Amino acid sequence: MITRVDKAPSEILDQIANLVLADEPYRLESFPTGVDKASLLATFRKLGPQWTILIHEQTLALFVLSEIHGHGSIDHLCLRTPETITNFTSELSNELEKTPITDISLTTNVSLAERLVAQGFMKKRSVISFLKQISETQFMPILPLINPKSRELPVLAKLMYEVYAKGRIPKYANAEEAAKRLREIISNRDYLSECSFVSGSGGNYVSACFVTSLPNGTANICELFTHPLYRARGLATSEVAMVMNRLAKRNYSKLNVWVDDGNDIACRLFSKLGFEQTDKKVTVSKNLRKNESV
Repeated sequence: MITRVDKAPSEILDQIANLVLADEPYRLESFPTGVDKASLLATFRKLGPQWTILIHEQTLALFVLSEIHGHGSIDHLCLRTPETITNFTSELSNELEKTPITDISLTTNVSLAERLVAQGFMKKRSVISFLKQISETQFMPILPLINPKSRELPVLAKLMYEVYAKGRIPKYANAEEAAKRLREIISNRDYLSECSFVSGSGGNYVSACFVTSLPNGTANICELFTHPLYRARGLATSEVAMVMNRLAKRNYSKLNVWVDDGNDIACRLFSKLGFEQTDKKVTVSKNLRKNESV
């Protein structure tokens, strides 16, 4: 059974609090202010609907479950024990097959990702997490910065496709696939439109930064890309600085970004901006409808 944290009965919340308190690294990352059970229980009641509990005879896991157009993603996973991974994956698949979600991706530490691969998940990529305490900055934008609008999506999708097409491994087959990704971002209720920016004007855009909201006062840079001809000019730096200024005014305390392992340019960029590397994780995925006839 899947249930929302803010709707769970007290005895289940008590079990979840015990799991979190037993995993200090997880508590510090996901609930840094929950120093004891009482403060954790108070925090649980204030969490958004994406925070989820999986139960089967016993409480198996706590995690954040997001869904965009049938694609599900799990983060902040706190598993009862590593040995319960078989029950977790089996019950998770059973429960999600009752929903519109057709495939699920899960980002976790390397050792747990290996266990998930043994349970039928496929490894997608290794990523590095960078985190920064938000503070306002002084900067001079190189080009005009504006919040992206839905009507500009075709132009931004073309830019996004061209950016990734120049990479070592192309990310999108065409601009339509890039447009699909951007539509997923801006249609997500956690999308922060006033904290996302593009560089340029009049439809001539050369760089973009899209930001979404995460739990506990944290925001996430979900896409940051600059046309190859305009790199190393400070455009991405200006966008991230403006993002932090907007987030600070909205009482966000932290800004997070995931960078593909091996992306040295992005790693240097965020290090120069004061971001600190916090973790290395692996994203794995599983198709929940692969046995359906077409």
